[in-house]
Parts: sequence; C-alpha cells; structure tokens
Amino acid sequence: MALLIPLIFSGCLEINEDISVAKNGSGKYDMKMDMGQMFEMMQSFMPAEELEKADLDHPRDTTVLLKDYIDTASNLTAEKKALLRDGSVHLKMNMAEKIFNIDMKYPFTTLDNFQKMYASIGESATGFGDMLKGLNGPGGTEGQAEQPNLNKIGSYFDIVSDKSSISRKLNKIKYAAMANDSMMEQMRGMSSMGGGMLDLKLNMTVHLPSAAKKISGVKAKLSEDKKTVTLNNNMLDIFEHPENFEFSVQF
Repeated sequence: MALLIPLIFSGCLEINEDISVAKNGSGKYDMKMDMGQMFEMMQSFMPAEELEKADLDHPRDTTVLLKDYIDTASNLTAEKKALLRDGSVHLKMNMAEKIFNIDMKYPFTTLDNFQKMYASIGESATGFGDMLKGLNGPGGTEGQAEQPNLNKIGSYFDIVSDKSSISRKLNKIKYAAMANDSMMEQMRGMSSMGGGMLDLKLNMTVHLPSAAKKISGVKAKLSEDKKTVTLNNNMLDIFEHPENFEFSVQF
C-alpha cells in the first residue's frame, strides 16, 4: 500500500466526512473515500509484477467490524478501544471497473465522546492505516508495509464540541510539526509541481439537531433550513490556507 502514495497524490482522491447529531447528543460519524481513478493511473505507470505484488487484481466487497480485532490491539488505550470498537469499515474494490471505495462508520453516544473519537481516528497510530489492516483479517498483516493514513489532513485539526456547538480548529502545535512528516512533505512537493492538476477533495457535512444560531468559517455554508453545514476544500489548501478547514456552529 505504501506504493500507492505518489499515485494518490498525482490524481484524484475524495474524502467525505459526514456528522449527524441527534437531539440527545448521540449520533454517527461517517468517512467515505473514493479512490477509483487511482486504478487507471496504476495500470498505466506500475509494472505488472508490482500490481501483482500489491494483490489488487481480484474484486473485494467486505465489511469488517472493528470490535473483531480492536479489543486485542496493543497500541490502544482502554478508552480508545471503547470509543472505536463499535465502528465498521466497508471496502469495495474492483480494478477492472475502476472502483476503490472505503466507508468507515463510527457511532457515538455524546458529543464529548465524538470529540475524543475524532481525535483518536486522526492520530497516526489509530487512523486509517491501522483500520485498513483489519480488512485482511486476523493475522493477515504480517510482513506488510506500514499503511499510509490517507486522512492525514484531519489530524492537524481538533473537533471541539459540547451540547450546543461543534467546531473544527487548527491544532497549531501539530501544524508546526508538519515539516517532520514525510507523507505531508511529499504532498507539498506534488503541490508545488502542479497543484492545478491534483483533484484532492476533503468535504465535511454536519447535520444539526436544530437550526443553527451562529456560524463562522471561510468555507462554511449553511442550508436554507439552517440545519446542515457544509465545507468543501482542496486538501492542498492545508499548506497556504489552513483556515479554510476551520468552522464553528452554535445550535
């Protein structure tokens, strides 16, 4: 999977984050990734033996319940296990049909738990890379290269939420350390060589339990009924305009 990083950053990747909040503060977080166009580039640039080694030539359509392996994970605290164990990952992949979709779902009981859960997902140790390993089943990851965290952008922001507000704020300490992240530096290099050719979307939608009373954010848009907030961004804006990813809404 490590071989896919430059290919992903050379073409199209779309990540859609969807947050739904009920009146009692419970809800669900859904993150969908669409990397279908990547297959066409892989078939054009990667040697046949590399494609075969990557084991991507047969279709997959499978769902993994995180509780089946997360309880035995040695790199997670008891609190993080409790926050993430009810999640699931659905993978649908078909190289012939150019389909590569990943759908991750996480329910939460309170907005405070959602805040903690979002932070856990964004951390490199418990982010997308580790979750993807579970798709191979128990014992199926031995000898594999470390998986990239494709939602790395999200790890530079904190979700702050309570019973009447949700906001996403830049974590200045993590952002200042970005230069030490090899994956982000590779992304920055691809950006400087031709940012206009890269279609790397990071969108967020927030469904509120009641009409918004106040909203802020450069890219934040409110629906007519004031119950849905949307933000559409290009991931490359993280380098020059991180404020584009920030928002705050009170309801």
